[in-house]
Amino acid sequence: MRATTDARRGGSQRNLVERAGDLLAAIVDSSDDAIVSKTLDGVITSWNRSAERLFGYTREEAVGQHITLIIPEDRRDEEVKIVERLRRGERVDHFETVRVRKDGTLLDLSLTISPVKDAAGRVVGASKVARDVTERKQVEQALAERARLLDLSNDAIFVRDAADRITYWNQSASALYGYSRGEAVGRVSHELLRTEFPEPLERITEQLDQDNRWTGELIHRHKDGSRIVVASRWALDRDDRGHQERVLETNNDITQQKLNEKALRESEERLRTLSDELEIQVRSRTQELEQLNAEILQQSEQLRELSNRLLNTQDDERRRMARELHDSAGQLITVLGMNLAGIAQRVGQNPSLSETAEDTQNLLQQLSREIRTTSYLLHPPLLDENGLSQAIHWYMQGLKERTDLDIELSVPENFGRLPADLELTIFRIVQEGLTNIHRHSGSKTATIRLARSADSVLLKIEDHGKGISPEKLAALRAQRTGVGITGMRERVRHLKGVMDIQSNGTGATISVTFPVAMIPASNPTLGSDGVAQPLKAAG
Repeated sequence: MRATTDARRGGSQRNLVERAGDLLAAIVDSSDDAIVSKTLDGVITSWNRSAERLFGYTREEAVGQHITLIIPEDRRDEEVKIVERLRRGERVDHFETVRVRKDGTLLDLSLTISPVKDAAGRVVGASKVARDVTERKQVEQALAERARLLDLSNDAIFVRDAADRITYWNQSASALYGYSRGEAVGRVSHELLRTEFPEPLERITEQLDQDNRWTGELIHRHKDGSRIVVASRWALDRDDRGHQERVLETNNDITQQKLNEKALRESEERLRTLSDELEIQVRSRTQELEQLNAEILQQSEQLRELSNRLLNTQDDERRRMARELHDSAGQLITVLGMNLAGIAQRVGQNPSLSETAEDTQNLLQQLSREIRTTSYLLHPPLLDENGLSQAIHWYMQGLKERTDLDIELSVPENFGRLPADLELTIFRIVQEGLTNIHRHSGSKTATIRLARSADSVLLKIEDHGKGISPEKLAALRAQRTGVGITGMRERVRHLKGVMDIQSNGTGATISVTFPVAMIPASNPTLGSDGVAQPLKAAG
């Protein structure tokens, strides 16, 4: 009876063990990790489905094969060391190595190897759990590559977690702030760098959370306490649920730039102050110069008016002297001639007295001609009586008789009369121009041209002599020399005319243009039509 009971009990235990073994095998087969067992000699004794997927060998292909089936040749020395540790009963945890698939592909694996013992506690084999870490290795390699690239950046770059603790710190950050990577990682960035924000940190954090970006200027402190101004750019990285995970902060040192900007602002401010002071001085000096210029202009105008008065006075005095010579002296000479003729008749019987009387009459006639010529030169009666053309013609004839100058006069037949002031001014310019040609040019010929349009009168005086040197011509144009030329210019200016002197080395030309409409009709000899009326011959 007892034997039967024991047999039943033994069968039940075997069933339990078998079921436990089947359950364990099912668990091993369903594991995501590759699980392999082997003897201490390296012969594979078990091979789960994950091992099939990971290494590419089926269970039938792997079981009974040596473990070197999946170990690269350059890694087989690892197996010897692992077996030595297993024999000592040691466990190998998370040993990262490389294994090879059936198709030759290398795999990055993390191995956990445990010794397998028999009932007596002796190590008879090993159980290996292999986890594929190829993807993690690739990610780590990519991260390492990115970190290496970030270290090449000239900008200081670091990463902060959600609590603002530094998790990454590149070489440029170490160079900029003076903290090594070991000193910086794990520290709260704002405390480490003693950050001064341009606005409250809460507002910056709100903008970062809203836009995932923030850009601005920050003030940091170097490890030695010196002040650093940076242009800072923050980028927010979120996890799959949208929560803040990390912040990438990139800082560019602009300390020198800010110092330069400050120096530039100070320089601009100093320049602005200097400019304002200079402007005040210039304004004050300008006012002084304007006042002085106004005074000079006033004095110049007064001087011009005085010059004009002197010219008018000179013309009036010439006219008076001409009339005095023509009327008084002429009449006296006429009377003297008549008396002398009577005396000559009474002394006709005395030959010596008769000859003396005749010589005296000749001298008296010569004196009369000289007085008349001088009178006409002072103020020709023909100018008032017959107009400009005949007055100039008369003057030319007298000059031809006294000199060897050949003069040509060109005046249109319908030229007509001009206002008296203008006729006198043109005559004086002709008189002065011809005198200068005779005295200075060396020319044997001269040409006078008069022309008239509806609103202007043109006078040209030309010669073909030696001309005027550039230096003297410049002085004449600048009115620095030539009393006669200066007088001519004053007469022209008074009548609002324009005068120009040209010379090309083979002669000289004086051109004068008068606007007829602007000539003041102040001469009492002007008629209602603006044309000078003839005067009665005096004496």
